Formats: sequence, structure tokens, C-alpha cells
Amino acid sequence: MRHFFLEGDKFVGKSTMLQKVVQEMAIPVGGFYVERRRDALGNITGFELKAASELSVSTNSLENVDHHCFIQTKDGKRSRNLAVFEEFGCELLRKARQSGQIILLDEIGGVELLSDRFTKELHTTIQQVPKILGVFKSEKNYQRQKQHTVEKLEISHQRESLKQEIFKADGEIIPFTHENQDSLETRLRLFLKK
Repeated sequence: MRHFFLEGDKFVGKSTMLQKVVQEMAIPVGGFYVERRRDALGNITGFELKAASELSVSTNSLENVDHHCFIQTKDGKRSRNLAVFEEFGCELLRKARQSGQIILLDEIGGVELLSDRFTKELHTTIQQVPKILGVFKSEKNYQRQKQHTVEKLEISHQRESLKQEIFKADGEIIPFTHENQDSLETRLRLFLKK
């Protein structure tokens, strides 16, 4: 297996586990991860695209970058900024491919697929890179996102095409639950050691 993707329900711990293992094993990674922005009450106010290389940096030194937020809620209004993927996201993928590092794609299969440019970069990355780990947005989470967004989000074709690319490149998309979390963590560690 060349590519290791997890999929599962929201807040089940997929990204947390990937990031924890990468940090504990001190593995340098390229690519990206998504960080939830929260207000003082803990409500999610946005989603920021971050460089995966930051995972090896002390979290105390990391700052939020407003222009890297691709979904933001301000004054009760939610907005999208696909330019984040088309500029910063594409740059992260190109740099990661050139670095020869393991690539983290956390998470794909959502709103970013509305950007044709970024979707092409994802396909190229999946085809060319020897080892990727990541999270693929589950169908349940995608359908939930479609229902709760004002803007159009019809990316079923792009999602299926991306899944097929992962499978064609000898990748797996593995269901993640609370029950199989420990066994998947062990499997992930073995995958990263090879």
C-alpha cells in the first residue's frame, strides 16, 4: 500500500491521530492539514489551511493566518474563499512533491474540489508521490455539509474521481471508528516505518 487514508464521522479523532503519530515519530511531512477556528465560546467560526511542516514546530509559536481561511463565519454570515486552495494549497502540494517527503492530505473530498486547479494538483500528487497519509471526507460528512451550506456544493463526480485515483495508486481508504482506533494507529505506525 502506497497511500493510507482514513474516513469516518466528524470529531471521531481521525486528524488528531494522524497528527499525533507524525509528531511522536518525528516524521517530516509536506502537504497540509485543516485547523478549525473557534470563538471564545468554542463555536467553530472557520477553517484554515495550514502547512503540514508546521506540525514539527512548537504549537505555541504558530499563528492563525486570516487569508488562509477557506471557510469563515463573520457576523452570522458564512463565506468561502477558494483562492486559498488555488494559491497557497497548490503551492504546498508542489513543494511537497519536490521535497520527497511523506505527504499529509488532511482532509480532502470536500469544498476544495470546487477548485479545478487544486483538484488537478491533488491528482498529480496522488499519482507521483510514493507515500501519502490523510483523511478523505466520508460520504455522510459530505452530505451533511451539502445540507448545511448556503452555497452550492455538488462535487460527487470529483469525489469519486479522486477516490478512484487513490485506489489506482495502490491506496486504501479505511473506515475509522472509536472501536478500531488503536489497531489503526498500530497499522499507521507500521505504514510510516516502511
